[in-house]
Amino acid sequence: MTTLYDVPTKELIDEVAKKLQNDKSIVLPEENRYVRTGVHKENPPTNKDWWYVRCAAILRKIYIKNTIGIEQLRAEYGGRKNRGSKPSKARRGSGSIARRAVQQLEKAGYVTRIKGKGRVLTPKGRSFLDNASHEVMKNIGAYYPGLEKY
Repeated sequence: MTTLYDVPTKELIDEVAKKLQNDKSIVLPEENRYVRTGVHKENPPTNKDWWYVRCAAILRKIYIKNTIGIEQLRAEYGGRKNRGSKPSKARRGSGSIARRAVQQLEKAGYVTRIKGKGRVLTPKGRSFLDNASHEVMKNIGAYYPGLEKY
């Protein structure tokens, strides 16, 4: 069985983002249409499908880390704040983006909450990512001969 550890990350996230666009419970909230993704960014995202890409990346992070909270997601999607002539500092990403994305993934049934610990994948979410990984492996098999055995 192919898992997400067997395929390139970018291709997997693109495939999962395409599948999430067809899911009716995953939609870009109106409040997040023109926001920056953190205080370390100057502009909002330029990709018009950035919400689905972020949701796909969060699903992948939860798969890899098993249990993850919103504060850990904020740290994962944070960056370096340019403070002019002063040294740069690490800053966390937007909490509302991480929270709303995880809430939508919960509503879709891919993620569930464990009180006091964070979010974990449901069996539906795990199989969703494994199936997407299998499709990515089939698609890239033409470019990398020898990967058909997976």
